[in-house]
Amino acid sequence: MLLVGPSFVELNRSRRIRLAGLRLGVILLVFLAILRPGCVEKIEKNQAAILLFLLDSSRSMELPHIADDSSRWRAMVDMIRENESRVAKLAENKIETKFYTFDNGQQLLSVEDGVVNLPEKPEGIETDIGSALYQTSIDARDQRLLAVVIATDGNQNALEPEVEMSQAAEALEDMEVPLIAVQLGLAGDSGQLADVAITNFPEQLVVNKKNDLIAKATMVTRGYVNQDVKVELVVSDETGVDQIVATKVFRPANPFEETNVELKYRPTEPGEFRIKVRAVPMPGEKAVRNNELDGFLTVRDQGMRVLFVNGALGNEQRFLRYSLPALDFVDMDFLPIYPSENARRQWPLKTLEAEFRDPKKYDVFILCNVDATALSSASWDALAEAVGAGKGLLMLGGTHSFGTGQYFKTALADLLPIKMDARERQEFDQDIRRELHINSPFKLKPVRNDFLTRISDVESYKKSWSDLPPLVGANRISVKETATVYLVSDDDANRPIMASATVGGRVLVFAGDSTWRWRRLGFEAEYNRFWRQVVLWLAFWDARNDEAVSIELPKRRFNAKSLLKFGVVVKSIAGEVVEDVDFDAKLILPSGEEKLISITKSGDSFQSVLEPEVLAEAGLYQVQVAANRNGIAVGESVREFVVMDRDKEKANPVANPEQMKRLADQTREFGGRAITPRQLSKILDGFIDNPPMTKIEIPNRRRLGDSMPDATIFIFIFVGLLGTEWWLRKKWGLV
Repeated sequence: MLLVGPSFVELNRSRRIRLAGLRLGVILLVFLAILRPGCVEKIEKNQAAILLFLLDSSRSMELPHIADDSSRWRAMVDMIRENESRVAKLAENKIETKFYTFDNGQQLLSVEDGVVNLPEKPEGIETDIGSALYQTSIDARDQRLLAVVIATDGNQNALEPEVEMSQAAEALEDMEVPLIAVQLGLAGDSGQLADVAITNFPEQLVVNKKNDLIAKATMVTRGYVNQDVKVELVVSDETGVDQIVATKVFRPANPFEETNVELKYRPTEPGEFRIKVRAVPMPGEKAVRNNELDGFLTVRDQGMRVLFVNGALGNEQRFLRYSLPALDFVDMDFLPIYPSENARRQWPLKTLEAEFRDPKKYDVFILCNVDATALSSASWDALAEAVGAGKGLLMLGGTHSFGTGQYFKTALADLLPIKMDARERQEFDQDIRRELHINSPFKLKPVRNDFLTRISDVESYKKSWSDLPPLVGANRISVKETATVYLVSDDDANRPIMASATVGGRVLVFAGDSTWRWRRLGFEAEYNRFWRQVVLWLAFWDARNDEAVSIELPKRRFNAKSLLKFGVVVKSIAGEVVEDVDFDAKLILPSGEEKLISITKSGDSFQSVLEPEVLAEAGLYQVQVAANRNGIAVGESVREFVVMDRDKEKANPVANPEQMKRLADQTREFGGRAITPRQLSKILDGFIDNPPMTKIEIPNRRRLGDSMPDATIFIFIFVGLLGTEWWLRKKWGLV
């Protein structure tokens, strides 16, 4: 296009060059418009810095700052007021200051006429140091962040912080920003803090009536060396009346001491109770909210105490001692009476007479291979009186049981359902008189369908006995005419093995001593059920409602708006789970409002779920569950739990300055450190005297057409070239 001319007019060389030049200029302008070339120039400016202040406004700031009565909040307010003039000087040096209060969130404070508008008092419900540090620092990342000053006692009480403190310190380290930690409050090891705290106590305790409860807690003492600290176990009934049921006095030997506390209590009445371990406030204590921890106590109406007296040790006693206490309502004491020659020199023992005579101590007595000469005549008289008054007695077979143990000489002779005489005596250190025993293996056969013999379903209970491994032997016994026989040998002889008598209390004899083989050879369920039913029968529990409903709460203290899952179990009195039941359940809120709740089967168990919004209100809640089978009531259960409104901010008067020092030290390379409130003025004076002004280069990019003058000149040149080219062509007759 630059070189081609018209064919009807001859152009000389000069005119051709001028037209080509104009057209070339137009083409270049088009390329310039497409490419829009430009340039970048850098402009240096002074960048202003920003200084952040984070001020803890949680309720723990009302606790003592030092050993006197001054609070941490007052110390922090005084620190800010003393340095407000310095804040004004920082502004003159183009150092902006921002003040935030924080608890589990952050609030920007206004500054009017150089005065920081601080709250009247700290009211935050929990402290989240990590999230406050991280969020405010990230918000200022586009500015020149000079430093972060945080004033706090170092106690992070938020249960679920969004950002951990170490993560927040790492973010400051990555930004090369120093953390200045102003330490408030006294550390636990400062020697100036006096405090007693109960730091650990179970939320829920379960014990059976007349069984011992050992309440275990942890107590921390500071500053009470060689002073008596009294700890109490307090039980509150449903009316709210407190009763101190146990007390212990501890005397700390060190300025800081952690003590394991054990308080013993034996409840006598069933029911649901509030229970707490309480340290009596000491002189000089500033915070007493942490002096106690409460929980819930369930006392079941199933408490049974068993005394197991044993002679020569064998497998039968060992397996029984494992199986029976596995029932959660059986508390067993085991007393061995060793029949060695040296031990027999101390016979007859008199120590058990008081145990037998105490009507509240034991419900069932078990004698296993105990020779009658081991105890005094008065002891056997006391045991006979206890059985006559309603206690249960079980005597197991052995080389020194029944007649072979000379029980025909004791007061028990009239109570036992068997006949005995002097000819049956087995002397110590002599060969066993085999004629007094069944010396070959044999199986057992029930002679009646009874609670004692029903070790499986009613329809198959006889077959269950025939399936059991045989006993390896037993005592030969002869029963009285008034005795009730339950088990005999499964052979032609039909020798009696288990028989009973009722003489006020229930008396049962079992001539064998090798049922442990059942458990060892794979019949654990039958073994457990048989012996557990024996103990229940002896205590007259076979006539009780044999099914119980229990609510299994994972804990008894919850935070507001927690998700709560709990289980429901129905068990027979022998400990077997019952599944073919339906439930009616409701939740009683602190306000008294009732909410129906559903219980569904999950696998082999029953479960219910309470959503977080249900537990929004602080206070005492109650779950009520009733179980039914085919429209017939099986049982019911009630459990209470509490949604806490505990002021955890004031529960611990100990500050944690060491934690804040560790955080500040993570930024030590950039000037981070821990300071006292009085040292803040020195830090600010350093910023005032040497303001960290930084020159920054700001890029200024310019492109063709960005400004109006550029665009106007470009258009004029473009139009001028096109117009000139057209005017010349017209003048020379080319158009």
